[in-house]
Amino acid sequence: MDDLDELWRALDRIATTPRLLVACDFDGAIAPDLGDPDGARAEQLTSESLSILVALAHTTVAVVSRRDPDQVFELMLLSGAKAGLRFVAPEDLDGLRAEAGVTAAVRIVSADEEPQPLQAGDLGITVLNEAPPPETGSGFLVEDTEAAAEVLEELARLRRGT
Repeated sequence: MDDLDELWRALDRIATTPRLLVACDFDGAIAPDLGDPDGARAEQLTSESLSILVALAHTTVAVVSRRDPDQVFELMLLSGAKAGLRFVAPEDLDGLRAEAGVTAAVRIVSADEEPQPLQAGDLGITVLNEAPPPETGSGFLVEDTEAAAEVLEELARLRRGT
């Protein structure tokens, strides 16, 4: 990971934003790429953390993918939180952001994807999964989907104030 202390400070800051969007790419960001897309599963800790975030007021949580939403929800290992989790294609993320009236976003992407521009106040996290760091883009780098899960766990803890 990049400077862990700096990442935690950034999470402290963004956790207090009035309206938060947490947008995570599925493949390679919250579900490891094991060579079998149909067998990809979100990290258990990620699913648990996203379930907590979905339940919080003024927090919108979205999985970003071009896959069929029902397939992604099944692979997310979510229980009762499915109804609150949003699903968007990458090109629809700005529309969701506007619809939810968010004041800041946490965007977690795979290093295999094109870097996405961040708005002022946003927090970007790129999951490397043994890929080289992107040449462009801003934000923090984490080693793998397990590290991304730990970031989401900390965000959920901070956002709910515990």
